[in-house]
Amino acid sequence: MTTRTRTRSTTAARRPLRGLVGVGGAAALALGLGACGDTAGDEDGTSVEDVNEAESEVEVDGAGDYAYDGLYDTSYADQQDDLIGQEVTLSASVDEVLDDTSFTIAGDGSGVEPLLVVDAGSDTASMVQPDQEVDVSGTVEEVFVLTEVEADLGVDLDDELYAEWEGQTYLSADAVDIGVEEDS
Repeated sequence: MTTRTRTRSTTAARRPLRGLVGVGGAAALALGLGACGDTAGDEDGTSVEDVNEAESEVEVDGAGDYAYDGLYDTSYADQQDDLIGQEVTLSASVDEVLDDTSFTIAGDGSGVEPLLVVDAGSDTASMVQPDQEVDVSGTVEEVFVLTEVEADLGVDLDDELYAEWEGQTYLSADAVDIGVEEDS
């Protein structure tokens, strides 16, 4: 197993955290279901064990911590749908640099598809290189729609370059840390 350490930090200014309402709602739902007892919920297909398992997979608290902070791997991929609209930090290697605002990160070699990272809020994305280890923090967005992303970020992206990402989940980055080194 490899661990990563930060040696030099080059992070973009963080935008205000989004999705705190969703975080609070998820925590309230988890607490409400957990208080139902061992038999409540079995009638509708949800057991206390299901809730406890979900709580341990997606760590959510009211202090503004990330809903997921770890490797971009199958563990993340398995819960990505539950993380839509939430702030996460992913550690991965850069797969492909698309342009000065976007790049993709690669999975851990276990079949996880590359994930598009859009970071138009800083110039850090323009400094990444393929195979470079990075930590990326931002909001998991459900669907990449080129015209909406261009309007939201005030940028003009190459239609052909982004065509393959239309309709896919992506990460709207608040910060990209390019000072991550891998330890053996």
